[in-house]
Amino acid sequence: MAELRLSTWGIKNPIPVALLFTAAVIGGTISYNFLPIKRFPNVVFPSVLVVVTDNGAAPAEIKTQITRPIEDAMAGIAGVRDMQSEVSQGVSTTQVQFELGEDLQKVTDEVRQRVDQARATLPREIDPPQVERLEIDSSPILTYAVASPTMSAADLSWFVDDTISRSLQGEKGVAQVSRVGGVGREINVIIDPDRMAAQGLTATSLNAALSAFNTDIPGGRVLVGGREQTVRVLGSALTVIQLRNLTIPTAGGRYVKLSDVADVGDGASEPRGFARLDNRPVVGFQVLKTNEASEVQVEDAIKANIAKLAKTYRDVRFTPIFSTVEATRASYAATLRTMFEGMLLASLTVFLFLRDWRSTAIVAIAMPVSLIPTFLFMAFFHFSLNIVTLLALTLVIGILVDDAIVEIENIQKRVQAGARPYRASMEGADQIGLAVVATTASIVVVFAPVSFMGSIPGQFFKEFGITVVISVLFSLLVARQLTPLMAAYFLRANVEPHPRGELRPFYRRSLEWALSHRWVMAFVGAAVVVTTMGVLAVGLPTGVQPPANDDYTFIGIQGPPGATLSDMQRITEETPR
Repeated sequence: MAELRLSTWGIKNPIPVALLFTAAVIGGTISYNFLPIKRFPNVVFPSVLVVVTDNGAAPAEIKTQITRPIEDAMAGIAGVRDMQSEVSQGVSTTQVQFELGEDLQKVTDEVRQRVDQARATLPREIDPPQVERLEIDSSPILTYAVASPTMSAADLSWFVDDTISRSLQGEKGVAQVSRVGGVGREINVIIDPDRMAAQGLTATSLNAALSAFNTDIPGGRVLVGGREQTVRVLGSALTVIQLRNLTIPTAGGRYVKLSDVADVGDGASEPRGFARLDNRPVVGFQVLKTNEASEVQVEDAIKANIAKLAKTYRDVRFTPIFSTVEATRASYAATLRTMFEGMLLASLTVFLFLRDWRSTAIVAIAMPVSLIPTFLFMAFFHFSLNIVTLLALTLVIGILVDDAIVEIENIQKRVQAGARPYRASMEGADQIGLAVVATTASIVVVFAPVSFMGSIPGQFFKEFGITVVISVLFSLLVARQLTPLMAAYFLRANVEPHPRGELRPFYRRSLEWALSHRWVMAFVGAAVVVTTMGVLAVGLPTGVQPPANDDYTFIGIQGPPGATLSDMQRITEETPR
């Protein structure tokens, strides 16, 4: 009886109850403003990627000398679920997939340790192995194309690598800015064999001289004036002119300038990729965010930064190509729209049945008052506004008004019979209290276990179940406290009391027929159950998530062995659009 008397305490103490729900609403609103909007939560198995490169090595050599030793080294790690390797010319890629629940940083360190141990069995000429975590959040969220009629491909590439990357990486939440297409900047030293032979130099000696003299090295410490100073030997060239004037010793004891035997100038590396926009060459860049950052906030910061760059460099054109944030914004807007539509339709339905605007207003207030404090607990559990939590809040709209409808209908029935609103609220809330608590408890015991499911479905429904449970519990608190309180002081006494109306004739006749033909109704119910189970078992496809329906298409083109960059450009241009 103590639980059922909560509504009586709320009616008699309106000021504490009003302060309680005001504080909950304010706290929920503040938490809502600071909740990041993310995409779908990361449900992929923890994976670590091992990449080893050996320029010029054939795939068969890569497989036997690199890939197999790497796989053998990974075999003894605990928690490995699957391991896949891909071999191409000069590159070995091994993806190690772990079971759900494994600490990704811990397994990454363990994989890196195993790779270091296997380093002695790998060829000496390979590049240092790269070990990195593989996450959904590590994929690019923004892709832009950059073009300029006044810049060459090398200048535009350097503009992306230097100006754009430095500017964007200073924004909060930006993890990396990577260039797509273009060429890298290089200082080209083109030797002249005849002039080298005349000076008694060889390409090997020239290369050794460049490596030895064009460098900065520490020189230790010296005492100068009683104080210790560090000594550095500065030999690197800061400009192309300094590099041209670099003196190189010859076999005859003489020195010659680098410009005497070679042509030195700014240049570009050999192009190994290309980017096209509307069949015109461009240079693109992609933006990756940090794991904890909100992609919506990162996109807003990137767009503002690019707008400043466009004003500063008016001859450079920035064209957005792809953004994963658009789907997030669309889902967020659609969910909010659906949520408000659900509130409106629920209020309209209540009004059609209760036919009293005061009762309808009390029920309508119960929905936002139950929802908004939920954001406070979402922030406490470190949940974010994503597709799962927004779906939970949308679906729970109809459940939130159930308790309030039951309470207000029972109170209004007594008001229509002639009782004063205060007395009707006291008696009606006490009479219906057990049913309201039992209804809410049944919903909680259904959705709470969903949050603790294992495997991939558990990752989907963890935030979903907890969000629904929190919202429903708040709706119970509203129904047992706020709804009777508002009914006691907001409803008006009925001047002409009238008894409760009889059942509708059609409903009465159909109910009497169903009760008199119970075996027929039992057969119909069993047939519906069997038919539904048959449709579920045969007719409906199964899967973890529905198939995607994106508004873009990616096409992968793989050339034949030995295909050059020009061959791939030609194939790309000939591909139908």
